[in-house]
Amino acid sequence: MNIDMNTLDPADIPLLGFGGKPVKALGKIALPVSFGDRDNARTEHITFDVVEMQYPYNAILGRGFITKMDATIRKPYLCMKIPAHKGVITVFGDQQMARNIEKGVAPGQKNVHHLASANEAKSSAKQKTHNEPKRDKEKIKISADGETKRVLLDGYIADRFVTIGANLDPEEERNLIEGLNKNKDIFAWSASDLKGVDREIIEHSLDIRQGARPKKQKLRKMSDEKVQAVKAEVDRLLEANIIKPIQYPDWLANTVPVKKKNGKWRMCIDFTDLNKACPKDDYPLERIDKVVDDATNSEMLSLLDLFSGYHQIKIKKEDEGKTSFVTPFGTFCFVCMPEGLKNAGQTFSRMTVIVLDSQLRRNILAY
Repeated sequence: MNIDMNTLDPADIPLLGFGGKPVKALGKIALPVSFGDRDNARTEHITFDVVEMQYPYNAILGRGFITKMDATIRKPYLCMKIPAHKGVITVFGDQQMARNIEKGVAPGQKNVHHLASANEAKSSAKQKTHNEPKRDKEKIKISADGETKRVLLDGYIADRFVTIGANLDPEEERNLIEGLNKNKDIFAWSASDLKGVDREIIEHSLDIRQGARPKKQKLRKMSDEKVQAVKAEVDRLLEANIIKPIQYPDWLANTVPVKKKNGKWRMCIDFTDLNKACPKDDYPLERIDKVVDDATNSEMLSLLDLFSGYHQIKIKKEDEGKTSFVTPFGTFCFVCMPEGLKNAGQTFSRMTVIVLDSQLRRNILAY
């Protein structure tokens, strides 16, 4: 492209995903990218990372481009639509050309993981190389580039582990474990450890429309396996004080057991009737692509998943009975906010803003 290499801005953070290993970029450069025709065109300056490697594509357009262009992509049809001043610009890819390119890409370039045989993985766990499988029958072990390891946080309790990066510097790892040990009292290892959010900070309100008629669903038939799964979940929620027994409720919903991929059951509640009677809360929710983009320039990333986060927010006392559900062995209602309720996500997002106000977008991103 006849661009002087001296015009590149420095790129401190390596790229990941090209064969699963970090790739050091030569630098960054902002280039004008245009779509459309003379009558209706759209041009934006997009920042590219410049890398020196053999690859079938001249440029890869990622989330930053999609966000800046407000583009909508339909991958199965290789179709992209971009809003412009005089209408929508539609761009189609060549399906046959895309197939030909994918066939010509070496396995090590196309995958985001390292491939190593089982024997090699045992003898050289730290070595990060690309190995072709020797036989179809040979087992292949896939390990991500960001390897992790489990560390026992509490020496007196055997099952209290945390997962940390396996490639941290010794000093970073020592400081991290020391910090986790100092604050281990704030972690919840089971549902019974949940302290919950104080009602003065936030609580969930249903705000049912005036005049809405309460509805009671009749108990649905379930197999013995589903009944046992519901019984186990109800016992767990009772022990954690997330639900309580109730008599003569005005609203009543059914339990819907759903089998997860790991073979376990998830107990869902059919709040369809209740949700129809509740107005929508228009509190804005975070966009996950924006959160991911904001985190890309961080030198270190730590992920924290709240333990039963929704169950840590209380429901208003006068609204508890409206969340009632029926089981083959009794009726119960929620004391804490369950998933499936309308506006539950908005209440949770509002709580994160209240609690983390001074740190949000400074050193914490919440979703």
